[in-house]
This record gives sequence, structure tokens and C-alpha cells, in this order.
Amino acid sequence: MVRAATGHNVDIATAEELADARRALPDEVLGTLVRLIREVRFGSIEIVVHEGRVTQIERREKVRFASSAAARKV
Repeated sequence: MVRAATGHNVDIATAEELADARRALPDEVLGTLVRLIREVRFGSIEIVVHEGRVTQIERREKVRFASSAAARKV
């Protein structure tokens, strides 16, 4: 377990665990997850599992704007 910059504890997968995940997940699911992780800037990705199978992936993304004082300077 590693402490991330956000202050949260994060588990780091071993190479063996990653290889197991690649075998366990269909290419479509794994490819979608990788794409979404790369694309999301601020937000979250939720994986829905039903009977041990990924059935849905939801992405919530936040759009952040400059403060109104900074925006008026433009």
C-alpha cells in the first residue's frame, strides 16, 4: 500500500496481479477502462459487477471553471 499525493492509501498491483486481471477481463472491458482512465481529467469511474461479471461502466466528470474574478479580467 502506498500513500498517494491526495493523502489516500492506494494499493499497487503487482505484475502478476495485472496479468491475472488481463486474463479475467474481456478485451472490450479492459480497453474501455484504459481509455476512460486516460480521458477523464477530474471525476470518477464506477465499475458495476453482477454475478462476478462487469456489466456496466459509468464515468462522472467534473468541469471546472476559473473563478469569476479571473474570468472578468479576460
